[in-house]
Amino acid sequence: MTATLKELGRLAGVHPSTVARVLNDDPHQRVSNEVRQRIVQLARERGYQPNHIARSLRTKRSYVVGTIIPDISNPFFAMLFRGIEDALAQRDYSVILANTDDEPQRELRNIAMLRGRQVDGLILATARRDDSAIEGLADVGFPFVLVNRHTDPLPAHAVVPDDYAGAIAAIEHLIALGHRRIAHIAGSDAMSTGHMRRSGYRDAMRQHHLPVDPELLVEGSYRESGGYDAMAGLLALPDPPSAVFAVNDLAAAGALRAAREAGLEVPRDLSIVGFNDLPTAVQVTPPLTTLRVALREMGVAAAQRLLLQLLGEEVRAEPLVMPVTLIARESTGPVPERGSSSGSHAEPR
Repeated sequence: MTATLKELGRLAGVHPSTVARVLNDDPHQRVSNEVRQRIVQLARERGYQPNHIARSLRTKRSYVVGTIIPDISNPFFAMLFRGIEDALAQRDYSVILANTDDEPQRELRNIAMLRGRQVDGLILATARRDDSAIEGLADVGFPFVLVNRHTDPLPAHAVVPDDYAGAIAAIEHLIALGHRRIAHIAGSDAMSTGHMRRSGYRDAMRQHHLPVDPELLVEGSYRESGGYDAMAGLLALPDPPSAVFAVNDLAAAGALRAAREAGLEVPRDLSIVGFNDLPTAVQVTPPLTTLRVALREMGVAAAQRLLLQLLGEEVRAEPLVMPVTLIARESTGPVPERGSSSGSHAEPR
C-alpha cells in the first residue's frame, strides 16, 4: 500500500507537513541533509506517490519545464535533451519539448505556447546573438537558461561549450600536421556557435602568421547538406585547401561525402575536422577527428541552473563555459606531398 505523509512522518520522526515540504522541494523548509535524505529514502522504499495536482495548487507551480531546440532531427540535441530530462526527473519535474527549425517566429510562438501552458521555466537551445524573444523573457523576469548557444554578451544564465578554444585546437592540430591552406566551413555568424568557432579559426591562423583567405572561409550550415555544398565549392577553387575545419560533425560528414565524390581520399588528399563528437563521428569512413563536447553533462548543468532559479536557491553569477577536447581519428593526416594524386595540395602553403 502506498505510504501516507502521516506514516512517513512517524517513521522519519518529523511532522507530516515537514515530509510534504521536503518531498515538494519547498525552498522555505530548512532541515538537515540527514533528515532530508532519510525522508526521501523512506518515501522511495514505501512507494509514496505525491498528489501532483494538489501540490501544484499549493505551491503555485506546474512542475513542468519547457525546452526549445532548433532541430529535432539533429542527434546533438537528442543527447543534450537526455541530460536535461534526466536532471529534471530527479526533482520530479516533467519536460515539454518544442522544435523551431531555427526560425525566429517559431521560437516566439513556442515560447508563448509554453508560457500559456504554465511551465515554470524554459531551457532554450535556440538563442541568436541578438534575440528579442530572450530579451523579452529577461525583461519580465521569467526563469530561463540558455544552453549551447548564447546571446551577446554572454549572460550568466548560460551553459555553453568553449567554441572559441575548440576552434583554435582544431586549427593547431592541422598546422602541426603541416597544413597551411586551411578552410573553414562556418555556421551562421548570427549564432554564437558559428561566430565563436569562426573567430577561433581566424585568430589561430593569424597567431601562426598564416593568411586568412576569404575564399577559404565559406558559410555552409549545421546540416550535412550545407557541408556538402560548401566542400564542393572549396574543391572547385583553382587552389583548393589541404585541410578543412567544419562547424560541426554533420557539416564535416557532408564535406567527407563531397571529397569522396570528387575522387579524393581522406586523409591522404584532404584532412577534415568536425565539432561535437556525435556517434556519427565514428560511423563515417574514415572516422572523424573532432572536438568532443560533453553533451549530456551540458544538458544536466543547464537543468540544474534552472532548478536553482525555480527553488529559490542561490543562482550562480557567472556563465558555465564547458571545456572541449580534441579527439584525433583517421580523417586528419600530414599535408599531401608534391606529386600526390590531389595535385594542388602539393606542399604546405
